[in-house]
Amino acid sequence: MDDVTIRPAGADDSLAVAALALQMGIGLGHAPEPGFLDRYAVAWVAALERRPTWLAEASDGRPLGAVVTARVDKLPRLGRGETCWLHVSSLFVTVDVRGRGLGEALLGAVVGWAREQGVDWLQLNAVPEARSLYERAGFTPADPRLMGLRW
Repeated sequence: MDDVTIRPAGADDSLAVAALALQMGIGLGHAPEPGFLDRYAVAWVAALERRPTWLAEASDGRPLGAVVTARVDKLPRLGRGETCWLHVSSLFVTVDVRGRGLGEALLGAVVGWAREQGVDWLQLNAVPEARSLYERAGFTPADPRLMGLRW
């Protein structure tokens, strides 16, 4: 997509990122909540240092998509130095530009940055509808040792 810019998001982008999160939630069938944009924007800015985010914008500045990650820095331990990894928390592209490679481009920006920063690995939870996108970006099923607990 030649007319799209992908860049790291900063605090000034909080409402654009919040608006995309709102669109994503509505698209998943959730009802809008009063005050959501402000709550999300404030929480995202407060966590921005640990939540690297990339924003895709049209040439007119309209937000078209975003990928939000969570950075985990592990403490050193004997036999292993300091490591860090990223969890891809959300990836969203507006309906009008889906199927044009923007999701792959956003993931590519994350992967490139992660490699430059010395991030050891990336992980995500893939919904079935997006699995092929993540596979095209190089993601594979996680190590069999990875476990989770939900309640």
